[in-house]
Amino acid sequence: MNISLDPLIAERVPGIKAAAVLYEQIEVGPAPQMLKGRLRLFQESLYFDYADGGIDEQPFVKEWARMMEQLSPAFSGQKTPMELMLGDISRERFIESVNSAHDTILFFSLKYSLPIMAYDAAKMNEPISITIGEKEHVLAFSDSGGIFGGLTGQINTRPVTAGTKDMLQLIFFPPSIHADAADELLTSLTKMFEQIHGGTHTVSWLS
Repeated sequence: MNISLDPLIAERVPGIKAAAVLYEQIEVGPAPQMLKGRLRLFQESLYFDYADGGIDEQPFVKEWARMMEQLSPAFSGQKTPMELMLGDISRERFIESVNSAHDTILFFSLKYSLPIMAYDAAKMNEPISITIGEKEHVLAFSDSGGIFGGLTGQINTRPVTAGTKDMLQLIFFPPSIHADAADELLTSLTKMFEQIHGGTHTVSWLS
C-alpha cells in the first residue's frame, strides 16, 4: 500500500520505528477457544502484577508517555492507551473477546506493550499518510476520506469485522526496542495471525 510517514515524527522521537503489515485473503471470525483462554490467563497474570499499583512506574509506560509528549506536547498529563488498559485490568475489568483479529492483536499488544492498530484495508482510499496529530490522536492516520485512526486508538472508522478479507496493521516500536528485536516480534505476530486467519501478508517498514 502507498503509506507515507511524516519525517517530523522521527525528528521529534529519534529511533522510533513503524511498520505496516498488509494481510490479504484472511478469514475473521469468533476467536478460537485457545486464543480466548490465553488472552484471559494473560490478563489475570497482569492483574496480579498490578493489583497493588505501580503501573505508572514501569519503564515502558514512562517511555511511551515521554514519546507521546514529544510527538504532541498537548498530550502532556494524559494517560497512554497501554496505561489505561492496564489500569482497567488491575481493577479486574478484563477486556472481553471481540473476534479473532481483535483478540490476536490485543494479546500481542499487551504481551509486548506496543500500540498495534488494525483497519479494514478494502475500505481505504490510498494514499495513506501518518502525520503529527492533536491530543486526541498524537499521530493521525488519514486517507483521501480524512482521518480514520490514530495512535491513541480513540477513533477507528475502518474497523475489522467478520467480513474483512484484507487488513492493514500499523505497529509502532519505541527507541528502546532495537531493529532486530522489532523484526523478531513482527515475525512472531504475523506467524500467529496467519495460523489463525490464513491468507498472506506483506511487511513494509516505514521511514
